[in-house]
Amino acid sequence: MNKKKKILIITGSRAEYGLLKPIIKGLMKNKKIEPHLLVTGMHTLKKFGFSVNEIIQDKMPIKAVVKILEKNDMLISLTKEILGIRKCCSSLKPDLILVLGDRDEAFAGAIVGGHMRIPVAHIHGGDVTGFVVDEYIRHSITKFSHLHFAASKKSFDRIIRLGEERWRVFVCGAPGIDSIRQGNFASKNSIAKKFGFDKNKKWLLIIHHPAPLDQIIFLRQIRPLLECVKNIDAEKIIIYPNSDTGSNIFIKEIHTCKKNNNFHIYKNLPKNDFLNIMNSADALLGNSSAGIIESGYFNLPTVNIGNRQKNRERGRNVIDSDYKKNTIKKAIARALSPQFKKNCKNMKSPYGNGHASEKIIKILEKHIDNKKLFLKKLTF
Repeated sequence: MNKKKKILIITGSRAEYGLLKPIIKGLMKNKKIEPHLLVTGMHTLKKFGFSVNEIIQDKMPIKAVVKILEKNDMLISLTKEILGIRKCCSSLKPDLILVLGDRDEAFAGAIVGGHMRIPVAHIHGGDVTGFVVDEYIRHSITKFSHLHFAASKKSFDRIIRLGEERWRVFVCGAPGIDSIRQGNFASKNSIAKKFGFDKNKKWLLIIHHPAPLDQIIFLRQIRPLLECVKNIDAEKIIIYPNSDTGSNIFIKEIHTCKKNNNFHIYKNLPKNDFLNIMNSADALLGNSSAGIIESGYFNLPTVNIGNRQKNRERGRNVIDSDYKKNTIKKAIARALSPQFKKNCKNMKSPYGNGHASEKIIKILEKHIDNKKLFLKKLTF
């Protein structure tokens, strides 16, 4: 009997873990590949809900946990992640490293793979967003990677233009859509009862992250949004931002809303709860990629604020806004209008049909034994 190939899957945030989950579950049943998780980043921070516990509860195959510092220093965290991933790879000796997206932990995994001669597979390469460090990191990971799982045809084309060989690049769709396609969502009544929401009010889901490269101070990135929604008769469901520079300012400002009864603040939510709330929400506000990718599958009106997701492909459910209070207010009113909600119905998402994880697993099975995988060459 042939020995199973080992894949090290790196996860560093609640959002990215939710995207990876269908792939991990599929690999756990696979006869050829054995998945191992390295958990790091926001998962290990109490301030952000210590979401490593969710992964443990899901009974996922955790190989290592690499803790980062509570204080907001991205460079120190990146260094700790590189050292932790290197140590894990020295012990596990994986046949491939799988990373997703554009955060530091994915970059750390790609750097380690490149230096330890371990092939790297990258999900969501070729995407374009806005004026954020993530943009540089994402394309750097592409150059460190040996297999590319693009979420759309446009992302595929960008990876090719970066000089990657065509046989390495595949259009698979966004794995975040898989969980939505597979999900049997709870009713609004049951979700309202579980979380204490008023089922008769509108629900506004708010996920807003700091954008360090925007030419606007952090307080002015978050305060106008919160001031706009304070006066709306709706349930405001706020999820903490990511751990990027500026997150402490965002969190402090969010907590000024605690005295208001219809604000519900969460450090993180399990993926199923998050999708159930999204399914019943009336609008999503902020600058999360969920408002661009997953929201389209729900036909959910989204107000996308600032430049963080400026250039990302989106459906007609997305309304763009700057950080000005008056602009945000008008965008929210439009998103909640019956006419706009009607226009969002039967919308086709640019991110696939919800079968990305199956495609990714098949490609991994085919190429994990490929001796040429690590031998990259530029096409220009």
